Amino acid sequence: MSNLVLTAKNAPGVTAKLVAAHLKEKAKFIKSIAKEDDSTFRDQYKSASPSDTVYVKKPTNFTVGSNLDITSTIQDIKQEKVALKLDKLANVAFKMDSLEMAYDKPVKYWNDEFVEPAMNALAAEMDRWALEKAARYTANLVGTAGVQSGAIRQFLEAGEKIYQNLAPEDDKLYAMINPATNTATVDARKGLFQKSDLIAAQYANGYIGQGEGFTYVRSNLLPTFTNGADVTGIAVEASVVAIANGMSTLGVDGVTSSATIKAGTVFTISGVYDVHPLTKQALPTLKQFTVLEDVTETSGNSVTLSISPAIYYTSGDPRQNVSAAPVDESGALTFFGAASTAYAQNLCFHKDAFRFVSVPLYLPKNMDFAAQETVDGIAVRAIRGFDIKTSESIMRFDILAGLAAVRPEWACRATG
Repeated sequence: MSNLVLTAKNAPGVTAKLVAAHLKEKAKFIKSIAKEDDSTFRDQYKSASPSDTVYVKKPTNFTVGSNLDITSTIQDIKQEKVALKLDKLANVAFKMDSLEMAYDKPVKYWNDEFVEPAMNALAAEMDRWALEKAARYTANLVGTAGVQSGAIRQFLEAGEKIYQNLAPEDDKLYAMINPATNTATVDARKGLFQKSDLIAAQYANGYIGQGEGFTYVRSNLLPTFTNGADVTGIAVEASVVAIANGMSTLGVDGVTSSATIKAGTVFTISGVYDVHPLTKQALPTLKQFTVLEDVTETSGNSVTLSISPAIYYTSGDPRQNVSAAPVDESGALTFFGAASTAYAQNLCFHKDAFRFVSVPLYLPKNMDFAAQETVDGIAVRAIRGFDIKTSESIMRFDILAGLAAVRPEWACRATG
């Protein structure tokens, strides 16, 4: 008699946990960012559906007083929440005929023949989706249009922006870089003094490993964003969207007829400077913003941009992130790069800049094989059913997930 625990076809829980564990290890980006504890949504979402929304809390920003009498400086705590849409449903499905199902196979056989190859594909798709979403929400950007990323200074500047926004100075800083950047990065460091084991790793593995405060991770799944049409001469227009503290949309005028401003495009606004996150003193650099959704001009040469981060300009608000409000009509926008040009997006980030959530899906009863398991915040459903018409068993592995930019200021794109 076969061992039912070690035989995967009779152990749905073992199989589901194996699938979740593979996803955790193989999805490099998702592995390197924070996961929401599944207990947060366990009662609310015993079974969720695509497009459901959950809310993830952000750490509260506090201001520091200097008087013995604190009466005037007691804060009205603003507990911010980030809406997280469960907008990624991904699955892998395959079938086995009755002869294949007639024999008990050990877990190792199932792992080698079915689970691991399936998870290679599923992990790649999950990372592709997560990286595109994270990069789109990241407004901080370093690099020069038309210049290959990989220079030491560029990544030092990325770290500067991240730490400038008070990211924790720990070992949780990562840089996801594409193969071309990896080549330039290794080449730029080949003549520098390094620990012998790091030099050996560069030659043996062909990637940088650690440097400039980052743990470098090579990935060919990073997005490429393409700028839209020429956006020269665009300025803030308050008649389209009223200027208000906390605004996450921005009205602009001067857009060419039928022109599209693309998601992921980074821009600055004249007179709107970055501020120190604690002291709120203006910094010498203009605040960078990113466009979250494509928008096309349809009439009046004006459009409404959905932007990140939201603009907080009111003095005394602990969320203040700019020196001044955009000025109607004279607040000119300057966009990174050239019109209709593609730019690769390497992504530098602190682990807590983004948060990944996956929740349980509906688990049908009276199935031949059904289980749902969570491993380190990654929930996977495994189901198998028999088709009497074809004498085949259909197996499917599903994940429903979402990603939130909880602290996008703790991330920076390195592009060129």
